[in-house]
Order: sequence, then C-alpha cells, then structure tokens
Amino acid sequence: MNIKFYILIYLSLFVIHGCSSLNDEVLIKSSDNSSSSDYLTDIDDQKPEKNDDIDPILKSTHDILESASKNQENLDDSFEIDTEQNNAPSSSLKQQYEDVWLRLPDLYQMSHIDNKRIQQQQKWFLKHKKYFEGVSKRASPFLYFITEEINRRNMPGEIALLPIIESGFKTHAYSRMKASGLWQFVPATGKYFGLKQNWWYDGRRDVYQSTLAALTYLEQLNKYYKGDWLLALAAYNAGAGNVNKAIKKNLKRGKPIDYWSLPLPKETRKYVPKLLAVSKIVQEQKKHSITLVPIENSPSLMLVDTKSQIDLSLVAKMVDISLKEMQTYNPAFKQWATDPEGPHHLLIPIDKVERFEIKLAALDDKDRVQWYRHKIRSGESLSVIAQKYNLSIAVLKSSNHLKSNRIRAGKYLMVPSNGQNLAVRTSTNRSKKNAPQKIPSNSQIYKVRKGDSFWTIARRFKMSHKKLASLNGLSSGDTLSIGQTLVISKNNTQNNPITSERNTNIISYKVKSGDSLYTISKQFKVSVNDLKRWNRLNLKKYLKPGQELKVLIISSVQPI
Repeated sequence: MNIKFYILIYLSLFVIHGCSSLNDEVLIKSSDNSSSSDYLTDIDDQKPEKNDDIDPILKSTHDILESASKNQENLDDSFEIDTEQNNAPSSSLKQQYEDVWLRLPDLYQMSHIDNKRIQQQQKWFLKHKKYFEGVSKRASPFLYFITEEINRRNMPGEIALLPIIESGFKTHAYSRMKASGLWQFVPATGKYFGLKQNWWYDGRRDVYQSTLAALTYLEQLNKYYKGDWLLALAAYNAGAGNVNKAIKKNLKRGKPIDYWSLPLPKETRKYVPKLLAVSKIVQEQKKHSITLVPIENSPSLMLVDTKSQIDLSLVAKMVDISLKEMQTYNPAFKQWATDPEGPHHLLIPIDKVERFEIKLAALDDKDRVQWYRHKIRSGESLSVIAQKYNLSIAVLKSSNHLKSNRIRAGKYLMVPSNGQNLAVRTSTNRSKKNAPQKIPSNSQIYKVRKGDSFWTIARRFKMSHKKLASLNGLSSGDTLSIGQTLVISKNNTQNNPITSERNTNIISYKVKSGDSLYTISKQFKVSVNDLKRWNRLNLKKYLKPGQELKVLIISSVQPI
C-alpha cells in the first residue's frame, strides 16, 4: 500500500467522524470547514530544512513581517490599538469589563475542547495556586496590549495567556536552548522576525516588537495548518518540521493526524494542554479561588520614539519613575542607554507621556548621553580601553567614527559614560537561580575599579568567576560598574602569601607592545623596584609583549 491509499482511508474516516470523539480525544475541524488533512498536500511542497531549528514557513513569514513592519513605522502611538473598525467585540467588552482577566474568556475560541491531558495539567496548576498571583503581577503592564492585539487580529483569546506557559511572564526568561523574552524566541527565529540582537539591545525581550512577531508567527502557522490552532501551537513549540514528521509517521501507520493523536515530543504533548488548562482556570477563577492581580481594561503604557540614543536613567528622572520601573517596561535595553543605531522607542506610563515629551523637546542633544574624554596612553589598545570602561570595542569605534582598531597615543577618545552603569546593566539579567547566597561571616567587600571584570577579579582572588557572580547574586556575563561593591570570601585570599603584604591585591598584567617597567609602574602607581622584586626581573632583560607580570596594588577590600 502506498501513502495515497492511507490518505484516502483517513479522509473517508474523517468525513464519517467529523468532530466526534475518538478514544475520549477530540478531533478538531479547521475554521474554513475543510478537513485538517487538507494541508498535507502542502507538506511535500514545503519540506523542512535539514536544520530542524528552521521552520518551513519562516522565509515566507519573514517577507510578510517586513511588509507589516512598514505599517508600524509610526511608533508615537498608544499601546491601545484601534479596534473600532474590526468586527471583534472590543468596544463592548471595554464597557462591560473593568478587568482584562474577566474580559479574556469572551475572546476564547478553544474553551469547548476537553481532554484527559488538559485535566491532568489543570490539577497540577490548582495545586500551585500561588503561582497565578506572581504571574498576574508580572503580566500587569502588558496583558492589556497583548489582549488588544489578539482581539484586533481575531485570534483565540487563549493565546494571550501563552506567555504564562512560555516564560511565566518574565521578560528576562532565558532557557537552556537560548530562548529569551516573554515569547521565548531563540536567536535564529528572532532574527527571521526582524528582532535585532546586539550588545545594546535584544528585540526578543522587547514586549512590543516580540508580541507582534509572535502573533504573526502563530497566524502564519495557523494558515499553514489550515486553521488548526492546536497544530499551530504545537509547531510554535516544537517547530513545523517536527510536527510534519509526526503527521507523516501517523499517516504511514494509518492513524489520525489531529494534535491529540500525533507522536510529538513529550514537552509538546504537554504544551497545548497546559495553555488550555490555564485558560479554563482563568475563566473559572472564582470557582477555584484563584487570586489574579486586577489589570485595568485600558492602556497603561504608550510607545514613544526618542529619535536618538538616550540614557535610560535620564529618562527615568524625566518621567519621574524609578530606574527599576523603567527597566520593567523596557527590558530589551541591555545597557544604560538605547542602541545608538536604534531602536529608540520606549514604553512610558501613559499618564506621564505629555510631561516626558515636553522635557525631551527641551533637552539638548549633547545632554542625552554623558561623555568624557580619554587620553590614549602608550601601549593602550581599543580592547584595553573598552575593558576599562566596561564597553565593547564596537561601541568605542561607533562613538568615535573609527573605521579600524588603530589608535594613536596622545590622542583622545570620546567615551560614553554609563553613569557607573546605574544598576541598569545586571539587575535586568538576574534570575532566581542567581539570587544572592547568604553572605559568609568570613567575607570581605571589594570595590570595583576601572578595567575590572568578573574574570580578572576572580583570578586575582583565586576563585571561579561563576562562584564570584553567584555569591553576589549576579550572572558571570553581567557588566560591572566602577565603585560597585562585591562580596569575596576571605578564604580565597588567605592562601596567597603576596596579598598579606599591606592589605594589597595581586593582579596579572599582560605586557603590550611599547610597554616598559616605567610606563607600567606609572599606570599602577607602584615603583619600578617593586615591579622587579615581585617578578624577580633582571635589569638586563627586556620585557616582551605577552609576558605576564605580577602587580600588587592597594586593595579597596574592607571587612564587613
């Protein structure tokens, strides 16, 4: 028997069963009254790429997104999307409900589906009721916008709850597969959808842009699977290539090809039931005594384009909110300012936008980001200077319009001041697993200096850079700020005989081209004789680039 025979048998069975149950599981008809097997003719024409990370629909979706992005050029618009021209019941729902959580069930399109796997997930969630309170609090700034956008597109309201399954509404959620943001885009898929990712900015964490991208992706998956939202959701989780493989496998075995019947990965088999279980619990929150933080059914944030790079702490002051709150609304910005090359759009509390725009218009361009001049010393390279100021080489080159890495001693570089990073850098990257550990009684405080990094400090105190980061509730990839204090266990310095000398610290300095004992002594404010003594150097020997020297400097470490 060939595959065509199986298709004919399955089509005949589908006509007979329609939407009736099969082994207590539901077969879902597509929205256009066509069989869910109709898209099978497309599978052979759109074979998955050899790389399973790339879905067969992504290339066409990318083209659609480029077209859609042109319609989103005016970023000076409220987070509230105009829905008056749509047939969806947005305006009536706004009048009827004050709380988004109460409004959502009226937008559901899959609430009629029941299955044992949904019931199993529902039991789990009901055993962890406190989870909903935390999730609803994190969802508070964004759920209205997501709901409005889903309503505008006439998508199932259940999808507004998908970030609960994907990320727990944690904007900085980061998976072992390197997926990030509310909607958990992996880097490659994020790039397909135009989500920029660099040192300054990660579009996967941009709530506005990533929401548009995720919903467009789901729309295209739904279209690909002829209106079957369950298969679309499965493909969002596992990739269309893996879903198609499962469909073909069932066809060869003469088995049904609806979501509930497919031999999908374990995670994907639970993925859709989790979403539907959460949707049912939200719908029956009073029945289950679930506490959801109320979310006003009106826009609370507005998208404002600042037009060019601006310091986030400055924006926070102009808006009169804390820097932490500014970060909560704008988690995509990884550093202290917006990306010099854009985007520059920021989410601002809607009641503070007018005040902000007035102050922004009066702000001089030179005051948007603080700068200072760095005089290039002999032997310094861009990489050394970048490390000193906790910047990337690309940022220094861009800030000074440099086409190459070549710089000249005696000249000046303009360095964007991070305001000692103003805590922007890492509080955004902290996660529960990196929560600060209990500070040991035998510990010290170290004050970060220019040029420090987790690696150099950890090496100085003979400890793992990951352990150092964890001890301080940080990630080893975070950027340190000058003057920041770190906890260091005394155990890591007691075994180093050199550090016992005048409460000093030892560092390892790699000799660069042009270095001499004199220039190094001036750089670290120590004597040439000390450098020779610490390194057992002979005056007749010359320094060589790449040679490592021990340098002792007065420590900023103070006992707790």
